[in-house]
Amino acid sequence: MRATRADVARRADVSPALVSYVLNGGPRSVSDAARARIEKAIAELDYRPDSIAQAFRGSTTKTVGLLTASPSNPFFAELAQAVENSVYRRGNTLLIGITDDDRAREQDYVRTFVDRRVDGILLLTSHLARNLALIEPYQIPVVVLDRVRAEYRSPVSSVHMDNVAGAVRAVEHLQWHGHRRIGCITGNAGDPVSLERVDGWRRQQNAAGFDADPDLVAYAGFTAPSGREAAHRLLAAVDGADRPTAIFVASDVQALGVLRACKDIGLSVPDDVAIVSLDGTHLSSMLVPSLTAVAQPIESIADAAIEDLLARAENPEIAPAAHTFEGRIVIGESCGCQAGS
Repeated sequence: MRATRADVARRADVSPALVSYVLNGGPRSVSDAARARIEKAIAELDYRPDSIAQAFRGSTTKTVGLLTASPSNPFFAELAQAVENSVYRRGNTLLIGITDDDRAREQDYVRTFVDRRVDGILLLTSHLARNLALIEPYQIPVVVLDRVRAEYRSPVSSVHMDNVAGAVRAVEHLQWHGHRRIGCITGNAGDPVSLERVDGWRRQQNAAGFDADPDLVAYAGFTAPSGREAAHRLLAAVDGADRPTAIFVASDVQALGVLRACKDIGLSVPDDVAIVSLDGTHLSSMLVPSLTAVAQPIESIADAAIEDLLARAENPEIAPAAHTFEGRIVIGESCGCQAGS
């Protein structure tokens, strides 16, 4: 059974008030002898203050809630880890709800976070409008991560990479290798991240005067099997002249499936088809060939999200803000460069 403050007082032969003074640093002084007995009793009973009860008397619980899709996508897994590290460094605790983008589960987790009186909530999920509507009456600070729709960037904060600029950088690198007919494999058609990454592909192809035909775009889920299926569709042309010589892939996890599809068809990467992806997770360097990717600054994204969230939890007068980061290209072998060059 968990020890209480009264148990500590009895063990130390002092009043509960003196135990409170030691734990809270005042407001009244405690003799050295009494303090020594209290500290000894705390250690012997393994007493830990009830942080939730303290929160009801104070202003914060020092907990943050994160709703995220499946960690089978390495980007989500690495971002969740970076968020946890950032929360821990600041002396807080992270509660994680893995939703698999299931609407009912997302709502259940939101209600749980509200009941636990979290100081703020991070959303890395698809059903933003419904989740924000559930949170709004409780005036809990919210930061939307990655999957940011323009209409939700206010009055909640958002942190994400510039997807358009990232896609432009990836396609530009493929063009530098001499590719003109560049395909694009992206997420589901209604996903804002997918649309932004297609927009970047299209802008750069148009800027270079190259083909940006809609037939060169394949939409699929952000999974390896979906990437594989999309690549089969995109590379199915029998006539080699119509087949893309390079592909911009909107995520590392999809690129894993694209590599498998190329092997299925008998195409060599990068000799027959060059590939550049977006995310730059640890997975990208472990594949064969290793992926060239535009890497998201995951640690910076996590830190910015937590700093924003905790600042607004401390001071509700701080206005929500949109934080946007640039990606950087990391060279692997899938584009035709030598890895690390």
